[in-house]
Amino acid sequence: MILRFSLCVSTTLYLIFSPTITVVYAQGSTPKRKDTNRLLNKRHESTIRNIILPKFSVKNNPLKPGNHTSNVAVLVSSSRYWFNYRHVTNALSIYHLLKRGGMTDDNIVLMLADDIPCNKRNVHRGKIFGRGANGGTGEDLMQGVDVDFSGTDVTVDAFLRVLLGRPLQGDEESSGNRYKRSLPAMDENTNVFVYLTGHGGDNFFKFQDGEELMSHDVASAFSQMHQSKRYNEILFIADTCQAFTMADEISAPNVYSVGSSLKGQNSYASHTDSEIGQSVIDRYSKVVKDFVDDAVSMTSEAPLVFSSFDNATVAVMERLNMYDAFVRIPTMHGDLGSSSQVGYTDRFCSRSMNKVPLSDFFAVSPSNRYPPQTKGLVASLWMNDVVLEPPSTNNIPSYECSAPEASVQEKLQYLSENTRKSQLENPLSDIKFLTMSMGFIAFVFYSVNAW
Repeated sequence: MILRFSLCVSTTLYLIFSPTITVVYAQGSTPKRKDTNRLLNKRHESTIRNIILPKFSVKNNPLKPGNHTSNVAVLVSSSRYWFNYRHVTNALSIYHLLKRGGMTDDNIVLMLADDIPCNKRNVHRGKIFGRGANGGTGEDLMQGVDVDFSGTDVTVDAFLRVLLGRPLQGDEESSGNRYKRSLPAMDENTNVFVYLTGHGGDNFFKFQDGEELMSHDVASAFSQMHQSKRYNEILFIADTCQAFTMADEISAPNVYSVGSSLKGQNSYASHTDSEIGQSVIDRYSKVVKDFVDDAVSMTSEAPLVFSSFDNATVAVMERLNMYDAFVRIPTMHGDLGSSSQVGYTDRFCSRSMNKVPLSDFFAVSPSNRYPPQTKGLVASLWMNDVVLEPPSTNNIPSYECSAPEASVQEKLQYLSENTRKSQLENPLSDIKFLTMSMGFIAFVFYSVNAW
């Protein structure tokens, strides 16, 4: 006992009075430990340390970019109504990852079936939040967004025309037509990313509860794109109930397909925000974006760039393969729940998903990725603690609703005028209602007494 006490005392005195112990890592071996207090999901820390950080040595990154020269993304949120708030944030979360990867709105087709930010129930007019409103100061996903198709323009026909590059008849002469403006160029060197979020079922995906996109429609469109040489590789992701059934009939080559749920399974919402009063994002899309953001937080000291090209984000995407990003990570921590499983296939692809970097679909092509003055710094950015200034976000425009929100006085005046108008149009409506009510009560009273 005395010996143990002496050892404890001597150890304590040594730690107090001895010089500070400094651990020095060899260049290129283990990156410096970053502050993990800002992680969105603490369980991501060990995963990032195991599968991302070791690849930040130039020689240790096994992922090689593909041979594409351009990128195009088609993002669809097909649901209407306020209670489908989360479907819009799903699409916008993916949209901002693409913008941070350097993709421009010219190569992103964004289809939102409902103008949720301007819904009268939205207490933060013109804004939409995927992680919570936080009194209106949360991450506003509508900031800097360019919507190509909205409202009744979001149809199955419009979606297929975008993929096939077929504007409506007569649109060729119309320079201002939104269909024509939203058709980016595609060729055999283009990587195409197609993302669907909304409501669906076994082999179908709903568009505004009015029509359905069937799995054979998707398969036919991809086959026609292959015959027309409109893609190099396709990444197809569906975040909906029974999502993976949308890939059942795809037979075109080099199409990577991922679904957030299997046949007979649901895709669940993540969490509800008390200010919004709705679920603000779905679990699958949230995990994908949160992991990339956490990886950037752990590998860069620079502040997170919101909606413009970000070296730190692209560096993570270059070191994160698609299998880990879309299949392994969403399921390994149980974030999707016990009754949802991710489906995927790379059956007809020349590369397996674990060999394809996320940057092949979420960032501009390597030849256009870095400005000349920064290209040489990116590989050693974290090892040498060099921090590049992120692009300014001060000029990112905020989303404006088409009509200004009415004041409280205007709303009360509107209700008063409509009530007065209703009374003038139907002066006897109240008398009729009272007469019918009294008659019904009398009928019940006498019936009970007679019985």
